[in-house]
Amino acid sequence: MKEANLISILSAHKNTTPDLFNSYLKYHTIQIKLEELKDLDVLVNHLKSLSKNISLFDKYFIGYTIPQIGKEFDLLRIDDESVVNIELKKSSTPEKIRNQLIRNKYYLSFLKREIYNFSYVAEEQKLYTIDESQNLIEVNLKQLLAVLVSQNVKKIIDIDSFFNPSNYLVSPFNSTQEFIKGKYFLTSHQEEIKNIILNELKSTNYSILSIKGKAGTGKTLLTFDIAKEVLKKNETLIVHCGYLNQGHITLRDDYGWDIIPAKDLMKQDLSKYHLIIIDEAQRIYQTQLTHIIDEVKRISNKCIFSYDGQQTLRKQEIHNKIEEKIESDLTIKPFELTTKIRTNKEVASFIQCLLNKNKPIENYKYSNIELKYFDNYVEATSFLSQLKSEDWKTINYTPSTVSKLPYENYKIEEENDNAHTVIGQEFNNVVAVVDGHFYYKGENLSTTGYKFQPYYHPTKMLFQIVSRTRVKLCLIIINNPIILSRCLDILKQ
Repeated sequence: MKEANLISILSAHKNTTPDLFNSYLKYHTIQIKLEELKDLDVLVNHLKSLSKNISLFDKYFIGYTIPQIGKEFDLLRIDDESVVNIELKKSSTPEKIRNQLIRNKYYLSFLKREIYNFSYVAEEQKLYTIDESQNLIEVNLKQLLAVLVSQNVKKIIDIDSFFNPSNYLVSPFNSTQEFIKGKYFLTSHQEEIKNIILNELKSTNYSILSIKGKAGTGKTLLTFDIAKEVLKKNETLIVHCGYLNQGHITLRDDYGWDIIPAKDLMKQDLSKYHLIIIDEAQRIYQTQLTHIIDEVKRISNKCIFSYDGQQTLRKQEIHNKIEEKIESDLTIKPFELTTKIRTNKEVASFIQCLLNKNKPIENYKYSNIELKYFDNYVEATSFLSQLKSEDWKTINYTPSTVSKLPYENYKIEEENDNAHTVIGQEFNNVVAVVDGHFYYKGENLSTTGYKFQPYYHPTKMLFQIVSRTRVKLCLIIINNPIILSRCLDILKQ
């Protein structure tokens, strides 16, 4: 995204054809609506009436959006010591203005600069900000002018470098203290779903609800945020369909949350809970599912199923079609999160293209993908240990309890996590391994040549591992030229 001169943008809008103006916006990578241009024009004219300093209108980022997060700022101006944010409104309410300014201050706080955070309401020609107590106050436009004059703005080549998406991606499991302290914000879609669900939970009848979404859509954060809200007044039980991770244990032992693994569900007294949450419900057994639904109906309490039908790890889970069974008993239609907010877009695209050769290759730089090729397990395993020492997250394939499978040849012994234990978690930098047993069965990635039938599906485990990535993915390829070739095609090498 290029910096823009506000007067220049408005001049092009007023004095060129729509097609030419759109090309000019595209040159700057700016997306702005007609109404926003009108509000911007009011602000610029207001500033012009107070100052003749033409430099005050230069070096703004218009409509900048933080990668992965989707958080947009109308106007940003940054120097070494400060950041100025101006939100443009035709009209608004004090509550909406205040809430947006609070959010913006949070997102800008990671820049480690003095924050000057404003909202300009065009119909009123008034400027607002928040004080240190987060109270909304009106300020004179000359205060904004003084800040702009004080800035020593230099050209910024890459504004994305100022915003690290991982700063904002709080996980109940990997950033548990930040989650408990509320140091995060939900997207507007998540907020909308949360409000509807909280309203449904007030019903005197039983409620069976569901939240579904693919990896990286913020499903777990939304589910646990709802649990945190309900826990303020009512008893809540979380049933996790898998191994409890350290985040679960911290919430349970340090903060008093009732969290159990699904294997303990049948012996749990459910009558004392207002809300029961089944997390990673795509992995629940059919007998457990029937039990929980029957009990919720019998005692008229509330239940939320949270799941992703793609994240199954063994054939029986795939064949059970748990998603269909859950949705046949819902009291209202399922809530679905579709926008990926956790996974880097280029990483998500790479994963999809690796798993399916029919997926069109997106035109990304793929700077967050690393490939390493080895022709034997020994050297590959040694390199995996090196990466682990460099703070990469190495995740083992889940071992079989019956027989030794090929992927155990590169198991990192000092790594406790496997494809099962990391369900629902996320890590900045993830390492995954693809060995010589992977191949393309038609267009889909699969495995072959196993002496013993694996209990857990290797390709599903690979997907579980790579989809834990928030920022960077390193793929270790062992003795598999076909996979290397496919990866290089994706990366356009």
